[in-house]
Amino acid sequence: MTANRKSWMRAIALLAGCATAVACNAADIGNFNSPNTSQLEDSPNASTVNTTVAGVIAGSRAGAGTWASTLGVFGREIMNLDGAEPRNVLALLIGPLEPGGFGVDVGWTNSYRNLRTAYTVLDVVDKVPDYTAAQRSAVKGFVKTFIALEYLNQLRVRDTFGLVFDVPKNPTEQGAFVTRDEGYTRTAALFDEARTDLAAGGTAFPFTLTTGFAGFNTPATFLRVNRALKARLETYRGRWADALTALNESFISTASGSAASLNTGVFHVYSTASGDATNPLFDPAPRAIVAVPEFLTEARLRADGSRDLRASSKAIVGSVLLATQGISSNVRPTVYPTNVTPIPLIRNEELILMRAEAYIGLNNRAAAITDINFVRTNSGGLAPLAADFSGDLVTELLYERRYSLFFEYGHRWVDSRRYNRLGELRKQLPTHRVFPLVPIPVDECNQRTSALPRGCVNVLGS
Repeated sequence: MTANRKSWMRAIALLAGCATAVACNAADIGNFNSPNTSQLEDSPNASTVNTTVAGVIAGSRAGAGTWASTLGVFGREIMNLDGAEPRNVLALLIGPLEPGGFGVDVGWTNSYRNLRTAYTVLDVVDKVPDYTAAQRSAVKGFVKTFIALEYLNQLRVRDTFGLVFDVPKNPTEQGAFVTRDEGYTRTAALFDEARTDLAAGGTAFPFTLTTGFAGFNTPATFLRVNRALKARLETYRGRWADALTALNESFISTASGSAASLNTGVFHVYSTASGDATNPLFDPAPRAIVAVPEFLTEARLRADGSRDLRASSKAIVGSVLLATQGISSNVRPTVYPTNVTPIPLIRNEELILMRAEAYIGLNNRAAAITDINFVRTNSGGLAPLAADFSGDLVTELLYERRYSLFFEYGHRWVDSRRYNRLGELRKQLPTHRVFPLVPIPVDECNQRTSALPRGCVNVLGS
């Protein structure tokens, strides 16, 4: 076993012992290989901190399946028709969503557990005697980027309900809720702090990254990932000029329209090694996960009459028909063909579409059409929009995002909400509802009876 793999096994063990965000500090976990509180806080060294940084990455990976699957259900990309768990339909497609109901955690526990781990690293990194000043800065920049990403993940889910921004070290204390807008502002500031730290981070990280970071495994190259994620945030809150500024400092490229170029980015990787994790979205039979049938039928036609290449490459009509509670589908997603297929964190294809969106927001139609056409022709095999296209560019953009980013990160649900188009998402039955956001989990609500967060309510949907 390589040193890198051993570090990942220790990191996964570090996270496994903590059941809830409020119940433990992620570093205060009894296990045989990972750093404990005294090691990490009283006498930290490079080895224990490096292992904990690997734990932050593993913690981020632990949420990847949730963003694609649960948000994919909300956004009518996929359905979970697991016959053994009817609540995947009863709760997530019919509802209401209740603070104590099935599925409403949506990464809350995992995000805050991982945040506590990450903040522990920041608490101790300046005490590590065997780090150089540049290495300390590199660790801070890397970890702050993932802290910001965890907040962004929850802002996507809770939206106007806001979130807890501060994560107290003492598990008996409660962090304050902030509004969505303040959450975006503070998260953006964290991405920018991380950028400054990475710029001073020297030529190499003191820890080893997985193969999912290939091409972005130094402070200088990872800074481009930081800017890509910052651009995602700025796009979400409609600050188009700021989004373009961040994109210009990211790894965005239209030098090649190849699949390899469009797929350039950072990925969560998996393996079958003992103690590691396999891809949670792998379901080849399928047993539970199917695409909504209209994913194929609503794909646009190419010049030869065949469907958009993204549709035909990401889903097929399978031999198995899954049916439950009056709904069915035999359309099988093929995005994750093996149990070790990586899940994207962010890719060049998304960046190009973000830039198109920013240009639309700035009323630069020509530039937006150029970027949309680059993706639709190279990734979808579709004919380009005319240079003088006068139709609704937002509709065109959302189509491209639907098919380019299918089953990756719950993009379609977030996009539909951002553009007030949740009502356009197709319901399989009249009894089904589309939910605009997700309540705060009941455990968080129960701790705050004196000042109940506004998200501690049922979400009825429409």
